[in-house]
Amino acid sequence: MLKEIGAYLQSQGIGNLGTDIFLGLMPEQPDNCIALFEYAGSPPDLHWDGEYPRLQVRVRDKSYAAARAKIGTVAALLHGLHEQVLSDTRYLIIKALGSPEVLKRDENNRVELFVNFEIIKESD
Repeated sequence: MLKEIGAYLQSQGIGNLGTDIFLGLMPEQPDNCIALFEYAGSPPDLHWDGEYPRLQVRVRDKSYAAARAKIGTVAALLHGLHEQVLSDTRYLIIKALGSPEVLKRDENNRVELFVNFEIIKESD
């Protein structure tokens, strides 16, 4: 899921995988980057081969305004994405669970914001 969504964001011009979009980690550098994390969602369905994972997107930047603009763009791209096939997976819906918010400022005074999404997806 992370690779597919990361590739989708890259195709939309948000950044580049391995350069400023990272999957499952937020490295110390670069200062300005996006990190995607998956976490537990709803339990699997008993009568359908779908999944209900959740996704957290974090954006870090030296500038609050730049971080807020970037996470707003990511949220707008993902929230409401539906009936989209990414790789071999059909995403029925990706829906934000709230608005982006501040997570923290790190020891280098970079701001980190996040937004969470619930997802319904089906593999072929």
